[in-house]
Amino acid sequence: MHKIDIDIAGDICPVRIGHDILGELGGQCRDLGLGRQVALVSDEVVAERYLQPAAESLRAAGFQVLEVVYAGGEGSKNLQGAEGIFTRLIEAEFDRSTWLAALGGGVVGDMSGFVASTYLRGIPCVQVPTTIVSQVDSSIGGKTGVNHALGKNLIGAFSQPRLVLIDTDMLRSLPRREVVGGMAEVVKHALIRDEEMFHFLEDRLDEIVAMELDAETLDWLIARNVGIKAAVVAEDEKEGGLRAILNYGHTIGHAIEAATDYGRYKHGEAVILGLIGAGEIARREGLWPEEERRRQDTLLERLGVPEGLSEVGAERILERTKADKKRVDGRSRLILGRRVGEVEIVEGVEDDVVRSGIEYVQQRY
Repeated sequence: MHKIDIDIAGDICPVRIGHDILGELGGQCRDLGLGRQVALVSDEVVAERYLQPAAESLRAAGFQVLEVVYAGGEGSKNLQGAEGIFTRLIEAEFDRSTWLAALGGGVVGDMSGFVASTYLRGIPCVQVPTTIVSQVDSSIGGKTGVNHALGKNLIGAFSQPRLVLIDTDMLRSLPRREVVGGMAEVVKHALIRDEEMFHFLEDRLDEIVAMELDAETLDWLIARNVGIKAAVVAEDEKEGGLRAILNYGHTIGHAIEAATDYGRYKHGEAVILGLIGAGEIARREGLWPEEERRRQDTLLERLGVPEGLSEVGAERILERTKADKKRVDGRSRLILGRRVGEVEIVEGVEDDVVRSGIEYVQQRY
């Protein structure tokens, strides 16, 4: 088992990564000294496969488990969806000694974390991520939130989980589209901070997408990504500076999700499009050599670039970028590549420059 402890201003968030470790959830949580009552929150798809094994592990460790299952999906990641979870907690008379465990992908983790961070002004939360994107990205760092009709993750809070338990065996049951979307975040991590891992992805991407890596290598890959995000988060918890690099490709990606009402593209698919758009902007701005941009786009094309963006108006997407949390004084702050493994934060990017990146993706794909 890989063990990574994230130190956030003296508070330690333990992350445990391995295969076939879901059964250790109860024991790991017992060691944290958490209260007896826990709400185990999941969506309908994940619950069918993993809810009972997780609940049984918690009960065997002495916890009283309230199972909360909701529809899931980006369409329910909003205040209305969160209200249903709040209602279950209130009806069960959960008090401040209780806690919440999020079992699912990024949507479940974000929404459950938001509920935990605001219920009774905050109760503990444990994350048990089940997808690549949630294991390497959204469960790490304490960002919680829900969407608004005008933008993604605009309502939320920073609240570090008490534990993140990552069982990589869960990834082997994912459909290919889910794997591809999750791998967009892995590619992003390599592009911003890890050229060596980028080489690994170039060599073995096909094995990864087919989930044919041996268990130890898959554990290593997930742990390496967790380490990248953990190092950035530990230095900049609330995105005052460095942490913004983790949003490479996300300004345009989030705008694409919002412009299509969160229904056409999965998050990772939108990030793939956003990475390509940001790469074109960096090339036009003279930051990124053509050869480096080509390496990025070639790997993303092997991963799978979704089509159909030309059917969405460029101005509609551009307008959605204006709801981006990273804008400064009404202008975009973009993360742009310098070389594979290094990016920089560029402030004051004009709208017509952002539009050029959007239109490039539309014309090419």
